[in-house]
Amino acid sequence: ASCIKTMKTIDLLSCPESTLTAELKRMKSKELERHSRKLLLKLGLKDYEGVMGKVIKAIAKLDAETSDRFVALQTLIYSLLPEGDENKIERAKVVERLTIVMMLLVAKKFHKIHSDRD
Repeated sequence: ASCIKTMKTIDLLSCPESTLTAELKRMKSKELERHSRKLLLKLGLKDYEGVMGKVIKAIAKLDAETSDRFVALQTLIYSLLPEGDENKIERAKVVERLTIVMMLLVAKKFHKIHSDRD
């Protein structure tokens, strides 16, 4: 059982990665979406739909052979960020967690689309 009823976005940034992944996998798409929006805002990005669209396109282009899809997506997210040198370490952590959340969110949505077809 989870120690956190509903995880706050701030908890996403502080919890260990092993806990994070387990927590995120149990979340519904809506909750993952909410965290994505909040993390994007923290990075100065207000256009959730625009970013999500680019992430989905990027994931579709990355084939199974792409060994590091995570790094490829992180690079994409960095490329969308507004200029700014403020606290690079904090920013890197937010981007890392955001990438995990968005990958899971896309996977869930994709799975839902395919299971709805059957």
